Order: sequence, then C-alpha cells, then structure tokens
Amino acid sequence: MLPAFGQAQDFPNKPIKVVVPFVPGGGSDSVARVIAKGMTEQLGQPVIVENRGGANTIIGTEYVAKSAPDGYTLLVCTTAFATNPSMYKLPFDTVRDFDPVTMYMGAALVLVVNPNLPVTNMRELIALAKTQPGKLTFASYGAGGPGHLAGELFKQMAGIDILHIPYKGSSPSIADVVSGTASMSFAVLQPALPLIQSGRLRPIGVVMSERATQLPDVPTIGETLPGFLITGFNGFCAPAGTPPAVLAKLNAAIVKVVTTPEIRDQLIKAGNPVLTQPLPPKEFKEFVNIDIERWRKIVTDGKVTLN
Repeated sequence: MLPAFGQAQDFPNKPIKVVVPFVPGGGSDSVARVIAKGMTEQLGQPVIVENRGGANTIIGTEYVAKSAPDGYTLLVCTTAFATNPSMYKLPFDTVRDFDPVTMYMGAALVLVVNPNLPVTNMRELIALAKTQPGKLTFASYGAGGPGHLAGELFKQMAGIDILHIPYKGSSPSIADVVSGTASMSFAVLQPALPLIQSGRLRPIGVVMSERATQLPDVPTIGETLPGFLITGFNGFCAPAGTPPAVLAKLNAAIVKVVTTPEIRDQLIKAGNPVLTQPLPPKEFKEFVNIDIERWRKIVTDGKVTLN
C-alpha cells in the first residue's frame, strides 16, 4: 500500500464518483454537476455525478461512509448531514465516519405558497393558519431535513398548527405546491426561483439574514418573526481516513472551480449563496460539529418528531 504522500502524488488516476444523496433535479444536484465538470478539467480525470436519493439523504450518505477512503468516492453533504443525527438512528456516525473536504455554498430557503392561497405576506399566512388549525400543509424535501425543521420552527414561533408532508427531494415537494396538493413549502431558493419568476409559486419570505438579491422585494421571515433564521450549507465530504494530502488536492480543485468568476456568477444568478472563500477541511469539520449541536437544540426544545 502506498504511503499517503505517494497516494496523493498519484491521485487521481481513475474517475471520481460524486454521490448526490437526492433524486435528480434539485438545487444541490444541479450545482454538483457544474462543479463536477470543473473538477474534471482541474484534475484531468472524469468526475461523475451519481444520484442516490431517499431517506432524507441517508441512503447516499451511508453508501459513501462505507466506501474506500481513497478520494474516489465523495458525498455532496448538505444541511441534512447536520440535522439527521438529531432525527434518526443512523447506520453511520456523521462525525466519526467522514472527513469534510470543503464547504462551498450556503443554502437559502424561501417560504413559497400556491398562488391560489389567499395570502401575500407572512402576517396574512399566519392569520389564515390560525383560522384553519391543522388544515394547511407544508411540503418538505425530506422528514427531519432543514425544510421540515424550518416549518416546525415556524409553527412554534407563530403559534400555528400546519401539517407536514415529507417528499424524497426538492422537485416533487415543489411540484405539489405548484399543483395545490400542498399549501406551502420551505423550499431551496435555487430550484424554486424559476417557478417564482413565472408566477407558479408565490414567495412569502426568505430564510436568510438579509433579503435575497434575486428577490429584493420579498422580506426575510425574521422581519415578521424576529429571530427566525435557519442557515444551511453545501459541501463535499469523503469517507473517514482519506489521506490529508488527497483531501487537500480535492479541496484545491473545488475551490478553483467555485471561485472562477464565470462559474461563481452562474451559480449566484441561479439563486445559490456561494461563499466568497470556501472552507478548508479543518474549518468545515468544526462548522459541521457546531451545526449538529445547534440543530439538536432546535429538535429537543421543540420536541420535533418524524411524525
């Protein structure tokens, strides 16, 4: 077996697989494909995206956790990576079984409703929910994920009763709000933006500290419910034990891609909050550990369950 330095010098000498733990078509999937194309150019080997969706990212995440720690199988780790330890009995340990590579993007959510719902702002939505307890529904892209927990926090802070409906990804959850099957959703901004712009979804508030540049007229939810803020992330993780030099090489390639002006502009225009400077492995690991505990407190304080 080659020592770590030798492995890094030789790396990569075959295709790299990037596992997206969602069904195709969502925001994380589309961004991963842009980055994978750039990584192919940077590393000189094909970087192939493979979708392994289901169980709120657990299926794809477990697959990577049990893969060889050689840098050839990577996971697109999102906010569910940090929320799942509080909600599920996992077949892996999020902290122990992964080595973070880099965090390259935040994850902005937007509260959208079906246009036929008779509300145009947060106050009207809260008032309507209070007159119809338990009748309005909110779709999420996975039970226990950030879209679900955002809805649970909304219920707690607004004092309302709305019913959660989980889906297996962003695309089906948004589609059911468009059709009217679900009343609303805390959706990822990037895939929701074209539907908002075409009038098929009505934005009520963004889950950000500031208004989104793509939706300057849409207030933050915190403007109505002070203190309401859920932050998210997108990054790459590798199986634990991946040689540090290999992690460093992967990090350098990804950073080069996402900081290229043309790609950065492309991602931002699509509604993605790309970081000015992606986090290196050590800082990303620290971020994930803190985020896991922050979500655990939200779940515990709100007595949130998967039901």
